[in-house]
Amino acid sequence: AILRIPRLVDGLGKQRVMMLTFRTLSTETRLVTELEAMLGPRWAGTYTSLRQHAPRADVAHAARAVHDSGADLILGFGGSSVTDAAKIVAVQVLGPQRPQSDLPMILLPTTLSAGEYTPAAGMTGDEPGVKTYVGDPRMAPYAVVLDPEMTLATPRDLWLSTGVKSIDHACEAMWGPRPHPVTDALARDALRRLADALPRTAADPEDLDARLECQIAGWMSMAGVVNVQVYLSHTLGHQIGARWDVPHGITSGITLPVVMTFLHDEQPSAMVRVAEALGIDVAGLSSREACASGAAELGELFSALGLPTRLRDVGADPADFAAVAAATVAAARSTGWGGGLDPEQVRELLERMW
Repeated sequence: AILRIPRLVDGLGKQRVMMLTFRTLSTETRLVTELEAMLGPRWAGTYTSLRQHAPRADVAHAARAVHDSGADLILGFGGSSVTDAAKIVAVQVLGPQRPQSDLPMILLPTTLSAGEYTPAAGMTGDEPGVKTYVGDPRMAPYAVVLDPEMTLATPRDLWLSTGVKSIDHACEAMWGPRPHPVTDALARDALRRLADALPRTAADPEDLDARLECQIAGWMSMAGVVNVQVYLSHTLGHQIGARWDVPHGITSGITLPVVMTFLHDEQPSAMVRVAEALGIDVAGLSSREACASGAAELGELFSALGLPTRLRDVGADPADFAAVAAATVAAARSTGWGGGLDPEQVRELLERMW
Protein backbone atom coordinates (compact mmCIF):
# COMPACT_ATOMS: atom_id res chain seq x y z
CA ALA A 1 0.00 0.00 0.00
CA ILE A 2 2.87 2.41 0.63
CA LEU A 3 3.61 2.36 -3.11
CA ARG A 4 0.52 4.54 -3.52
CA ILE A 5 1.94 7.40 -1.44
CA PRO A 6 3.90 9.11 -4.27
CA ARG A 7 0.76 9.00 -6.43
CA LEU A 8 -1.26 10.54 -3.60
CA VAL A 9 1.30 13.33 -3.29
CA ASP A 10 1.32 13.96 -7.04
CA GLY A 11 -2.47 13.88 -7.18
CA LEU A 12 -2.54 16.75 -4.69
CA GLY A 13 -0.06 18.70 -6.76
CA LYS A 14 2.46 18.77 -3.90
CA GLN A 15 6.23 18.74 -4.31
CA ARG A 16 7.86 18.94 -0.85
CA VAL A 17 7.00 16.24 1.70
CA MET A 18 8.18 16.53 5.30
CA MET A 19 8.09 13.27 7.25
CA LEU A 20 7.43 13.29 10.99
CA THR A 21 8.36 10.11 12.85
CA PHE A 22 10.02 8.55 15.91
CA ARG A 23 13.77 8.26 16.33
CA THR A 24 13.48 4.50 16.91
CA LEU A 25 11.87 3.98 13.50
CA SER A 26 14.62 5.99 11.84
CA THR A 27 17.54 4.38 13.69
CA GLU A 28 16.41 0.80 14.34
CA THR A 29 14.68 0.02 11.04
CA ARG A 30 15.22 0.78 7.36
CA LEU A 31 11.61 1.85 6.89
CA VAL A 32 12.23 5.60 7.10
CA THR A 33 15.07 5.59 4.59
CA GLU A 34 12.99 3.37 2.28
CA LEU A 35 10.12 5.86 2.43
CA GLU A 36 12.51 8.74 1.78
CA ALA A 37 13.91 6.95 -1.26
CA MET A 38 10.43 6.13 -2.52
CA LEU A 39 9.44 9.80 -2.33
CA GLY A 40 12.51 10.72 -4.37
CA PRO A 41 12.69 14.45 -5.22
CA ARG A 42 9.44 15.01 -3.32
CA TRP A 43 11.24 14.40 0.02
CA ALA A 44 11.97 17.67 1.84
CA GLY A 45 13.26 16.26 5.12
CA THR A 46 12.49 14.07 8.13
CA TYR A 47 11.92 15.16 11.73
CA THR A 48 12.65 12.28 14.11
CA SER A 49 12.61 13.79 17.61
CA LEU A 50 8.98 13.20 18.55
CA ARG A 51 8.32 11.48 21.87
CA GLN A 52 5.44 9.67 23.57
CA HIS A 53 2.36 11.73 24.49
CA ALA A 54 3.35 14.50 22.03
CA PRO A 55 5.08 16.97 24.41
CA ARG A 56 4.36 20.58 23.51
CA ALA A 57 8.09 21.32 23.09
CA ASP A 58 8.43 18.54 20.50
CA VAL A 59 5.40 19.83 18.61
CA ALA A 60 6.85 23.35 18.55
CA HIS A 61 10.24 22.15 17.31
CA ALA A 62 8.61 20.00 14.62
CA ALA A 63 6.41 22.89 13.49
CA ARG A 64 9.50 25.06 13.11
CA ALA A 65 11.22 22.33 11.08
CA VAL A 66 8.21 21.94 8.79
CA HIS A 67 7.97 25.69 8.28
CA ASP A 68 11.69 26.09 7.61
CA SER A 69 11.70 23.20 5.10
CA GLY A 70 9.06 24.86 2.93
CA ALA A 71 7.06 21.65 3.01
CA ASP A 72 3.66 21.60 1.33
CA LEU A 73 2.62 18.17 2.69
CA ILE A 74 3.19 16.30 5.96
CA LEU A 75 3.69 12.53 6.06
CA GLY A 76 3.17 11.21 9.59
CA PHE A 77 4.75 7.78 10.05
CA GLY A 78 4.38 6.07 13.42
CA GLY A 79 1.99 5.55 16.31
CA SER A 80 -0.57 7.75 18.00
CA SER A 81 1.93 10.25 19.40
CA VAL A 82 3.26 10.91 15.88
CA THR A 83 -0.30 11.24 14.63
CA ASP A 84 -1.22 13.71 17.38
CA ALA A 85 1.92 15.74 16.83
CA ALA A 86 1.50 15.82 13.04
CA LYS A 87 -2.06 17.13 13.36
CA ILE A 88 -1.11 19.91 15.76
CA VAL A 89 1.98 20.79 13.72
CA ALA A 90 -0.21 21.18 10.64
CA VAL A 91 -2.56 23.70 12.23
CA GLN A 92 0.31 25.57 13.91
CA VAL A 93 2.10 26.00 10.58
CA LEU A 94 -1.13 26.92 8.80
CA GLY A 95 -2.02 29.52 11.41
CA PRO A 96 -5.58 30.72 11.94
CA GLN A 97 -6.38 31.67 8.34
CA ARG A 98 -4.70 29.36 5.80
CA PRO A 99 -6.77 26.46 4.42
CA GLN A 100 -6.02 22.80 4.93
CA SER A 101 -5.16 22.44 1.24
CA ASP A 102 -1.98 24.47 1.82
CA LEU A 103 -0.54 21.72 4.05
CA PRO A 104 -2.47 18.43 3.80
CA MET A 105 -1.45 15.28 5.67
CA ILE A 106 -0.98 11.65 4.77
CA LEU A 107 -0.75 9.36 7.81
CA LEU A 108 0.92 5.95 7.80
CA PRO A 109 0.12 4.31 11.16
CA THR A 110 2.25 1.59 12.71
CA THR A 111 -0.10 0.86 15.63
CA LEU A 112 -3.84 0.33 16.15
CA SER A 113 -4.64 3.43 18.20
CA ALA A 114 -6.77 4.76 15.29
CA GLY A 115 -6.34 8.44 16.14
CA GLU A 116 -5.68 9.01 12.43
CA TYR A 117 -9.40 9.22 11.72
CA THR A 118 -10.31 12.28 13.79
CA PRO A 119 -9.75 16.05 13.47
CA ALA A 120 -8.51 16.29 17.06
CA ALA A 121 -5.33 15.56 18.98
CA GLY A 122 -3.83 15.66 22.45
CA MET A 123 -0.49 16.88 23.76
CA THR A 124 1.23 17.22 27.10
CA GLY A 125 3.24 20.02 28.66
CA ASP A 126 0.77 22.81 29.43
CA GLU A 127 0.24 21.45 32.93
CA PRO A 128 2.41 18.67 34.40
CA GLY A 129 0.70 15.29 34.28
CA VAL A 130 -2.32 16.51 32.29
CA LYS A 131 -3.11 15.96 28.62
CA THR A 132 -4.77 18.85 26.81
CA TYR A 133 -6.76 18.70 23.58
CA VAL A 134 -6.69 20.57 20.30
CA GLY A 135 -9.47 20.34 17.73
CA ASP A 136 -9.62 21.80 14.23
CA PRO A 137 -11.31 20.46 11.07
CA ARG A 138 -8.03 21.07 9.22
CA MET A 139 -6.44 18.30 11.30
CA ALA A 140 -8.27 15.61 9.34
CA PRO A 141 -5.76 13.83 7.07
CA TYR A 142 -6.17 13.66 3.31
CA ALA A 143 -5.44 9.93 3.43
CA VAL A 144 -4.64 7.15 5.89
CA VAL A 145 -2.54 4.36 4.37
CA LEU A 146 -2.94 0.92 5.94
CA ASP A 147 -0.01 -1.38 5.17
CA PRO A 148 0.41 -4.33 7.56
CA GLU A 149 4.02 -4.86 6.46
CA MET A 150 4.89 -1.44 7.89
CA THR A 151 3.69 -2.61 11.31
CA LEU A 152 5.99 -5.63 11.61
CA ALA A 153 8.66 -3.62 13.42
CA THR A 154 6.16 -2.42 16.03
CA PRO A 155 6.98 -4.02 19.41
CA ARG A 156 4.61 -6.84 20.31
CA ASP A 157 3.14 -5.28 23.44
CA LEU A 158 2.69 -1.92 21.72
CA TRP A 159 0.83 -3.55 18.85
CA LEU A 160 -1.42 -5.54 21.17
CA SER A 161 -2.08 -2.70 23.60
CA THR A 162 -3.04 -0.31 20.82
CA GLY A 163 -5.42 -3.00 19.60
CA VAL A 164 -6.97 -2.78 23.06
CA LYS A 165 -7.26 0.96 22.48
CA SER A 166 -9.38 0.22 19.40
CA ILE A 167 -11.51 -2.09 21.53
CA ASP A 168 -11.92 0.89 23.88
CA HIS A 169 -13.12 3.08 20.98
CA ALA A 170 -15.66 0.49 19.89
CA CYS A 171 -17.03 -0.07 23.39
CA GLU A 172 -17.31 3.63 24.12
CA ALA A 173 -19.01 4.35 20.81
CA MET A 174 -21.70 1.88 21.88
CA TRP A 175 -22.14 2.95 25.50
CA GLY A 176 -21.22 6.64 25.15
CA PRO A 177 -23.49 9.65 25.57
CA ARG A 178 -24.76 9.78 21.97
CA PRO A 179 -24.97 6.25 20.52
CA HIS A 180 -26.27 5.85 16.98
CA PRO A 181 -27.34 2.77 14.98
CA VAL A 182 -24.73 3.35 12.25
CA THR A 183 -21.78 3.61 14.63
CA ASP A 184 -23.21 0.76 16.73
CA ALA A 185 -23.07 -1.52 13.68
CA LEU A 186 -19.48 -0.53 12.89
CA ALA A 187 -18.39 -0.82 16.51
CA ARG A 188 -19.96 -4.25 16.96
CA ASP A 189 -18.15 -5.57 13.90
CA ALA A 190 -14.92 -3.96 15.04
CA LEU A 191 -15.20 -5.74 18.39
CA ARG A 192 -15.85 -9.08 16.71
CA ARG A 193 -12.89 -8.65 14.38
CA LEU A 194 -10.49 -7.52 17.11
CA ALA A 195 -11.52 -10.26 19.55
CA ASP A 196 -10.66 -12.79 16.83
CA ALA A 197 -7.69 -11.24 14.99
CA LEU A 198 -5.75 -9.58 17.82
CA PRO A 199 -4.98 -12.90 19.60
CA ARG A 200 -4.00 -14.34 16.20
CA THR A 201 -1.37 -11.62 15.79
CA ALA A 202 -0.15 -12.38 19.32
CA ALA A 203 0.27 -16.05 18.41
CA ASP A 204 1.85 -15.31 15.01
CA PRO A 205 3.23 -11.78 14.59
CA GLU A 206 3.97 -12.49 10.91
CA ASP A 207 0.30 -13.11 10.07
CA LEU A 208 -0.26 -10.15 7.74
CA ASP A 209 -3.90 -11.05 7.08
CA ALA A 210 -4.68 -10.90 10.79
CA ARG A 211 -2.72 -7.65 11.14
CA LEU A 212 -4.68 -6.05 8.30
CA GLU A 213 -7.92 -7.31 9.85
CA CYS A 214 -6.92 -5.50 13.04
CA GLN A 215 -6.11 -2.33 11.10
CA ILE A 216 -9.50 -2.37 9.38
CA ALA A 217 -11.22 -3.03 12.70
CA GLY A 218 -9.35 -0.07 14.21
CA TRP A 219 -10.71 2.14 11.44
CA MET A 220 -14.23 0.83 12.02
CA SER A 221 -13.93 1.36 15.77
CA MET A 222 -13.18 5.04 15.22
CA ALA A 223 -15.66 5.74 12.42
CA GLY A 224 -18.21 8.18 13.77
CA VAL A 225 -16.57 8.65 17.17
CA VAL A 226 -16.36 12.39 16.52
CA ASN A 227 -20.17 12.36 16.35
CA VAL A 228 -21.05 9.96 19.17
CA GLN A 229 -18.09 10.84 21.46
CA VAL A 230 -15.82 8.61 23.48
CA TYR A 231 -16.69 8.41 27.13
CA LEU A 232 -15.38 7.63 30.60
CA SER A 233 -12.83 4.91 29.83
CA HIS A 234 -11.17 7.05 27.18
CA THR A 235 -11.15 10.18 29.34
CA LEU A 236 -9.79 8.32 32.34
CA GLY A 237 -7.14 6.72 30.17
CA HIS A 238 -5.87 10.05 28.91
CA GLN A 239 -5.36 11.39 32.43
CA ILE A 240 -3.88 8.13 33.76
CA GLY A 241 -1.46 8.12 30.83
CA ALA A 242 -0.40 11.71 31.32
CA ARG A 243 -0.01 11.42 35.11
CA TRP A 244 2.02 8.20 35.25
CA ASP A 245 3.41 8.02 31.70
CA VAL A 246 1.32 4.97 30.77
CA PRO A 247 0.62 4.23 27.08
CA HIS A 248 -3.04 4.66 26.22
CA GLY A 249 -3.54 1.09 25.06
CA ILE A 250 -2.33 -0.11 28.45
CA THR A 251 -4.69 2.29 30.24
CA SER A 252 -7.62 0.91 28.22
CA GLY A 253 -6.91 -2.62 29.42
CA ILE A 254 -7.11 -1.33 32.99
CA THR A 255 -10.13 0.97 32.70
CA LEU A 256 -12.53 -0.87 30.39
CA PRO A 257 -13.80 -3.74 32.61
CA VAL A 258 -14.38 -1.43 35.59
CA VAL A 259 -16.02 1.30 33.50
CA MET A 260 -18.29 -1.23 31.80
CA THR A 261 -19.83 -2.37 35.07
CA PHE A 262 -19.96 1.20 36.42
CA LEU A 263 -21.97 2.44 33.45
CA HIS A 264 -24.47 -0.43 33.39
CA ASP A 265 -27.35 1.51 34.89
CA GLU A 266 -26.83 4.34 32.43
CA GLN A 267 -26.71 2.18 29.27
CA PRO A 268 -27.97 -1.35 30.07
CA SER A 269 -28.98 -2.27 26.51
CA ALA A 270 -25.61 -1.08 25.16
CA MET A 271 -23.83 -3.36 27.63
CA VAL A 272 -25.77 -6.32 26.28
CA ARG A 273 -24.74 -5.42 22.72
CA VAL A 274 -21.09 -5.11 23.76
CA ALA A 275 -21.18 -8.47 25.54
CA GLU A 276 -22.79 -10.11 22.51
CA ALA A 277 -20.13 -8.65 20.19
CA LEU A 278 -17.48 -10.15 22.47
CA GLY A 279 -18.97 -13.60 21.93
CA ILE A 280 -21.09 -13.88 25.09
CA ASP A 281 -24.31 -15.88 24.70
CA VAL A 282 -26.70 -13.36 26.21
CA ALA A 283 -29.84 -15.46 25.79
CA GLY A 284 -31.61 -15.71 29.16
CA LEU A 285 -29.24 -13.28 30.86
CA SER A 286 -30.35 -10.06 32.50
CA SER A 287 -28.61 -6.92 31.27
CA ARG A 288 -26.58 -6.81 34.49
CA GLU A 289 -25.49 -10.44 34.06
CA ALA A 290 -24.58 -9.84 30.43
CA CYS A 291 -22.65 -6.72 31.44
CA ALA A 292 -20.71 -8.61 34.12
CA SER A 293 -19.92 -11.40 31.68
CA GLY A 294 -18.76 -8.92 29.06
CA ALA A 295 -16.53 -7.11 31.54
CA ALA A 296 -15.04 -10.43 32.64
CA GLU A 297 -14.45 -11.39 29.00
CA LEU A 298 -12.59 -8.14 28.41
CA GLY A 299 -10.40 -8.76 31.44
CA GLU A 300 -9.65 -12.33 30.33
CA LEU A 301 -8.79 -11.17 26.81
CA PHE A 302 -6.37 -8.54 28.07
CA SER A 303 -4.75 -11.01 30.47
CA ALA A 304 -4.42 -13.61 27.71
CA LEU A 305 -2.60 -11.01 25.61
CA GLY A 306 -0.13 -10.60 28.49
CA LEU A 307 -1.04 -6.96 29.17
CA PRO A 308 -1.35 -5.26 32.59
CA THR A 309 -4.87 -5.10 33.99
CA ARG A 310 -4.28 -3.19 37.27
CA LEU A 311 -2.98 0.29 38.07
CA ARG A 312 -0.53 -1.19 40.57
CA ASP A 313 1.20 -2.93 37.67
CA VAL A 314 2.02 0.28 35.76
CA GLY A 315 3.59 2.49 38.42
CA ALA A 316 0.49 4.39 39.47
CA ASP A 317 0.56 6.15 42.84
CA PRO A 318 -2.65 6.08 44.92
CA ALA A 319 -1.63 9.45 46.40
CA ASP A 320 -2.40 10.94 42.97
CA PHE A 321 -5.88 9.44 42.63
CA ALA A 322 -7.69 12.61 43.72
CA ALA A 323 -5.74 14.73 41.24
CA VAL A 324 -6.35 12.28 38.39
CA ALA A 325 -10.05 12.16 39.28
CA ALA A 326 -10.29 15.96 39.21
CA ALA A 327 -8.48 16.14 35.87
CA THR A 328 -10.77 13.46 34.44
CA VAL A 329 -13.91 15.34 35.48
CA ALA A 330 -12.51 18.59 34.07
CA ALA A 331 -11.67 16.90 30.75
CA ALA A 332 -15.13 15.30 30.61
CA ARG A 333 -16.86 18.61 31.19
CA SER A 334 -14.72 20.33 28.57
CA THR A 335 -16.03 17.87 25.99
CA GLY A 336 -19.63 18.38 27.06
CA TRP A 337 -20.68 15.18 28.78
CA GLY A 338 -19.25 15.24 32.32
CA GLY A 339 -21.78 17.43 34.11
CA GLY A 340 -23.07 14.63 36.32
CA LEU A 341 -19.68 13.10 37.04
CA ASP A 342 -18.36 13.48 40.56
CA PRO A 343 -14.60 13.43 41.34
CA GLU A 344 -15.20 11.16 44.34
CA GLN A 345 -16.92 8.61 42.08
CA VAL A 346 -13.94 8.67 39.76
CA ARG A 347 -11.51 8.30 42.66
CA GLU A 348 -13.45 5.20 43.77
CA LEU A 349 -13.16 3.78 40.25
CA LEU A 350 -9.41 4.29 40.40
CA GLU A 351 -9.37 2.39 43.69
CA ARG A 352 -11.21 -0.48 41.97
CA MET A 353 -8.62 -0.43 39.19
CA TRP A 354 -5.77 -0.52 41.71
